[in-house]
Formats: sequence, structure tokens, C-alpha cells
Amino acid sequence: MYWQIAILKEKILVVGNIFASIFSCFLLFTLSIKNINFTFLYLVVFLLASVDPLIHPSFQSIIPEIIKRDDYVKANALIQTIDNTLTILGPLAGGSVIMLIGGINALWFDTFSFILSACILYALPKTEKGHTKKMTLNTIKKDILDGVKYSFQQKVIFSGSLMFFMTNFALNMFEANYIFYMTKALGYPLIDATIALSIGGVGALIAGPVSSLIVERFRSGVLLSISTVLAGLSTLLLLINTNYIYIGVILGLVSFFGTINVITYFTLRQRTVPSDQLGRVVSVTRMVSYASIPVGSWFGGLLLNQGVSMAWVILIAGVLRASAGVGAAVSPLAHEKYLNK
Repeated sequence: MYWQIAILKEKILVVGNIFASIFSCFLLFTLSIKNINFTFLYLVVFLLASVDPLIHPSFQSIIPEIIKRDDYVKANALIQTIDNTLTILGPLAGGSVIMLIGGINALWFDTFSFILSACILYALPKTEKGHTKKMTLNTIKKDILDGVKYSFQQKVIFSGSLMFFMTNFALNMFEANYIFYMTKALGYPLIDATIALSIGGVGALIAGPVSSLIVERFRSGVLLSISTVLAGLSTLLLLINTNYIYIGVILGLVSFFGTINVITYFTLRQRTVPSDQLGRVVSVTRMVSYASIPVGSWFGGLLLNQGVSMAWVILIAGVLRASAGVGAAVSPLAHEKYLNK
């Protein structure tokens, strides 16, 4: 994750997608064997999933080098809108491709998409701002420690990552178990549950263009705090009604505020962290923010397995997320003086 200090960021993006295509080929090979070795299958899936954490810091840190400073918000909003669109359409498109050409052929299609991405990324404008040096275990270790130290010292940025730690914990407490809740506890057919989640995704799409208008007008810390509190309070609205359309609308509201969170934080980080440190800071803050996702999913499932109702899980999740916003309001994040203009 920290190698962008030694290798041009563009190369990491290209090489990352090439490795993804190679791992996809390994996956194809594993699935083509009559008696599947599940240990090897899990290893290949793990390797494929590891590509994104490798290239994400480079992707985020390259934006300030190819985009004008005044356009960071628009760029982040556009990227999130595209990402959210693919998140919504991806399962539908993937299911359609599998239905038309079969699972194995669909994986070939996936492999080709990684190769195509590598080719597109190779065409990015070349930047020569980063310096290169011989990469050894000692230099990698030093880069990691420098990144951790710098991230911890930047109290505003690190406070934001802690806020996202709590946010992701609360979100995944109920979201990871929501399909099961709707289909088993509420008795909705899978299509209705899918519709609810699709409606929820619309909120994230709307947040993209809206963020372009509001992120420039408010201090980042204030906007992050308020949107987190509103996301938590919106979660509590799920307790009022169990109609699947209503659920979809509320999930849309939650994802709307959540996407504003992400765009605001990404922009703040890009504008306040020096370019030569940005990749490492992204790596550390992403690690902190994402560490709570599996724990939140596990904890929510544990509560449900112990007989706790989903209503209580939603209540706890909503209160925790709103509390994270309140905590951010009294943290160094709220006292940053940077206005996104």
C-alpha cells in the first residue's frame, strides 16, 4: 500500500489491474477443475480482493496531481457517482451476463475488464512529482512507519478516520443482515428486498451532484459532523415502518448522507495532506476506517443470533452513528479552519 513513494502512482494502478487479471485467470483455472480445491479457491479470492487496497491509495493520491485544486470536489463527486452507479447496476448487469453466457464465461469478461482498465490507466497523464529510490524491506518498513506517524500527528484527518470507524461499525451492524431480515423476518420475496436496496442506492447517486454544490460552501469538519448525525437519525426512521418501499427510501436517505461524508472527507484529505505523503495517509486512514466493517457485521449477526430483535440492532446502530457525529463535533475535526474553496 505504501509503495507509491518509490514507484510512480500510475504504475501501481496499471500493475494492480494486471495482477487482478492474473488472479482472475487463476480463479478460472480453479473453477474449471472437477474437484475444486476450496483452500486454493479461498486463497485466490483473497488475492483478488487484495488488489483494491493496493491501488486505492495510489488512485486517491494521484487525483491532486492531474486535477486542478478547485476541481477536487467535482472530481470526487463524479468518481463517487460513477462508483455508486456501478454498485447499483453491477449485480444486475453481472446477473444478466451470467444468465446469457454462463458463470465461467462471465469470469473471462471480468478478466478482460481488468486488462481494459490497465490500458486506460496507462494513458493517464504522466506525473514526475514523486521521487524514486531503491525499494528494500527497510525502506518499505520506514515508509510504513512514517505513514503511520504522520497520520497520527494529523489530528484533523485522523479524527475523521476514527469517525468513519464508528460509522462503518454502525452501518454494517444492520446492513450486513438486512436482506436476511427482510426475506426471513418480514417475509418479503427476494425481488422486493432487492428493490428496497436499489431504491437505497439512488440516494448515493443524488448525493454526488448535491455534494458539488454544498461541500464548497461549508467547513469540512462541520459538514462531516452534521451529515453523520443526520445519517444516524435517518437510520432510526427504519423503526417506524416495515413497508419495503419505505425501507428503500430511508436507506436512500442514509446513503445520501453517507456519500456526502465520503466526498467531503476525500476532498479535505487531498487539500490538506502534502502530495508526497497522501498515498501513505490514505492507506492508514482507510485501514482504520475499514477495520470495523467485519466486526460490525459480526456483532450485528451475534445479537440477532442471541435473539435480539432487528429493531434493537437498528436502534443501537442509529444511536452509535449519530454519536459518532456528535463526537466528531467536539474533536479536532470540528475545529479545522479549512473552508473548501
